[in-house]
Amino acid sequence: MEKHEVTYASSVTSDKESIVDLRAERPEQGSNFLAYANVVCVVAGTGTLGLPYALQLGGWIGVGILLLSLLMSVYTAILLMRCLYYNGKYRLSSYQEIGRHAYGLPGLIAVWFFHTSIVLGAPIMYLILAGTEVHSLVNSSAISEKAWIWICAAIVAVPFVAMKTLKEVAVMSVFGALATVVLVIVAVRGSIIDMQNHNPEYATITHNNVVLANLPTTIASISICFGGNVVYMHVEEAMRYPKTWNRVVAAALATCSVLYIATAVPGYLAYGSKAVSPILKNLPNDAFTKTGTIFIIIHVILAAPILLTSFALEFERLTDVTVARRGKVMERVYRSIIRLVVIGICGGIACTVPFFGDFLSLLGALGNCSLIFVLPIIFYFKLIGWRQMKAYELLWCAFIVIIGVISAVIGSIDAIKALRNDFINQK
Repeated sequence: MEKHEVTYASSVTSDKESIVDLRAERPEQGSNFLAYANVVCVVAGTGTLGLPYALQLGGWIGVGILLLSLLMSVYTAILLMRCLYYNGKYRLSSYQEIGRHAYGLPGLIAVWFFHTSIVLGAPIMYLILAGTEVHSLVNSSAISEKAWIWICAAIVAVPFVAMKTLKEVAVMSVFGALATVVLVIVAVRGSIIDMQNHNPEYATITHNNVVLANLPTTIASISICFGGNVVYMHVEEAMRYPKTWNRVVAAALATCSVLYIATAVPGYLAYGSKAVSPILKNLPNDAFTKTGTIFIIIHVILAAPILLTSFALEFERLTDVTVARRGKVMERVYRSIIRLVVIGICGGIACTVPFFGDFLSLLGALGNCSLIFVLPIIFYFKLIGWRQMKAYELLWCAFIVIIGVISAVIGSIDAIKALRNDFINQK
């Protein structure tokens, strides 16, 4: 067995051993609830606040697209986890390993590129968002936005460096998930108030059922809201009862969908054709909206260590930073240095790279849609096979891949246009 591959059943000696045996109870690991909270915290994210704008682009059909994205995401999350145990002898360690076992070096490189763009790019955007929002709340010129970004990076660094795996970080995700719920409540409350008060600013709004011209962009925007595959392997690895993964991921993504609908529908009803992203810009400028902003900051600061830990675990496996190899003390030293360098790079990029948001949108459109919809099915067909699938399953898989490709292409085109405008405006 290669050193980067992990097994949970030392007695396994044959390819005929079942996946159920490999996914036996792991007494030292975390609970199903922590795994559920981890997925909700990472997947729900700040994308929740952009959904009324997604409906503004595509119309009410966006609600159906959202529910369809839920079904597709749950299905591919289950297929992806089956790929981890495909040979019946050991559990693969990561998404990258699935790609390598399926298509060799090209598969490894493809997953590594998309995976890294998300698990590092999203925390960078979180630092930018947290720093700028804190600066606007404090409303003081004594501390600049860049300084606040570094302060937020230092806060994120504490759990990122101190906690080794997602089992420990999962405790933070419970608070992150609660922050998302509060954020949704604030958005719903503000939307309802504006509807009841008949705000004259929104007297001329319109609502559409379907806007065909914007439908591809709507699909891309909503599909990306279910991006969580980058951490699923590590969440499942930290579960005490891995055989319950299917139920946990289905419950978590369903919860995210409830939060999405609860934000999108009232937001689009209230603001219609004038809905913007994030929806907080539409809401009444009162204490509750400021509370929502505070909870955005809390959420992104708690979600960033989860994604960064996912990247760090892969890098530490690649560089063989383990207790067995380095010893207990030196493993801690090497791990701390690696993670401090990672958070330092993220903070530096957040402060210095121009147009990073639109550049990240380009990587996110390609990365998220590929990792969520396209690659899990392609890898499953290669590692486990498609011949045992029924005709309707194959049609379903083909449909998911087509949606994933369309979302990636349209999202990339929009991001490229935005980047072009950024460079033109700079000149």
